[in-house]
Amino acid sequence: MAPRPKRYAAVSLFSGCGGMDLGAEMSGRARVVWAIDNEHWAVETYRRNIGNHIVEGDITETEIPSVPCDILLAGPPCQDYSTLWNHDGLMTARGNLFRQVARYLDALRPAAFVLENVPGLLSANRGVAWTLVRHALKAPSTFVAGKSKKRRGPGVHYDVSAQVIDMADLGVPQHRERLIVVGVRRDLGVRPPIVPTPFAGAPRTVGEALDFQPLPEDAPNHERGQDSSDVVERLKLIPPGSNFEAIPDGHPLAVKGLISHVYRRLDPEKPSYTVIAGGGGGTHGYHHVEPRRLSNREKARLQSFPDDFIFEYGTDARDRRSAYPRVRRQIGNAVPPLAASVIIEALADVLVSADVRPRTARELMSAKRGQLVLDSVPTFGRKVAN
Repeated sequence: MAPRPKRYAAVSLFSGCGGMDLGAEMSGRARVVWAIDNEHWAVETYRRNIGNHIVEGDITETEIPSVPCDILLAGPPCQDYSTLWNHDGLMTARGNLFRQVARYLDALRPAAFVLENVPGLLSANRGVAWTLVRHALKAPSTFVAGKSKKRRGPGVHYDVSAQVIDMADLGVPQHRERLIVVGVRRDLGVRPPIVPTPFAGAPRTVGEALDFQPLPEDAPNHERGQDSSDVVERLKLIPPGSNFEAIPDGHPLAVKGLISHVYRRLDPEKPSYTVIAGGGGGTHGYHHVEPRRLSNREKARLQSFPDDFIFEYGTDARDRRSAYPRVRRQIGNAVPPLAASVIIEALADVLVSADVRPRTARELMSAKRGQLVLDSVPTFGRKVAN
């Protein structure tokens, strides 16, 4: 029997339902040994599909675990940095959760990290937000200690790269621009990778994702929200790929919209537009063949989740009524797993070139069980030969 391939140990923050973590596992190059999120149903989904190593709790009040960590994964909430919201950034408690990423970097000192957010982070607070976040990621020990406190031992430093990437260029059948920040510990002597874009110019389309293998009616999470008769008749007036503007002014079903997503139907020959966590006001996302909103399973496909990834939402009567928005939120907030897989694979190649030793199956299994083994000591400040 061939030996099981070695992987890097990863710790995941703001994990949600597990999109980035699933991608890390799909890459075959990393194994998530500890994760945390505070949204109950996302955590339940994670446990069902990925594992019980996730903690449900407030990251600001949770003790940092004593586990091996070669790669830190983080997707802190992005709403306050989005240009579609108030763009308040550092002015909110949620916008300051990046400080927890610095705290974990300082404590665990992984060989590398990946942080995902919206491109609006670069411009929030007139650029001040990104300046502060970049400092926190490049010199987390200094950032965490502050000027008035004594640091414990030598600080850890990272070389950092930042790319705005359309997830469609990574094979996801959806246009979804995201800021991908990758850091590699400076003592390793290598630069962060440039994330490859293998599907640039030849993206996967809605037709490939939804039409080539149609979903059976009883597919899990294939529930659809209820559209009013006016919405159905309105959608009949809008061709695939068009939005509310296709309805003539003065028509009884004409509406006004501030963004292009309003009553926008998918184009089967192109990637989807961005799948979002919310809805309402004509922004649910709408099918290209049938005059209706997309089901959550269809949205999951556009986010590159496999069909056997089941989203949890509860079982009592009240929970069933809340199923559609609960699942929609999990899907819309997730990092597309296929994109995460491409990113992690590129990062793992760089770590291999720096002679950072992957973990054995024994180490990874022990870490997931909350145990430490002798050969899982941190590699901070040294390279380990294969």
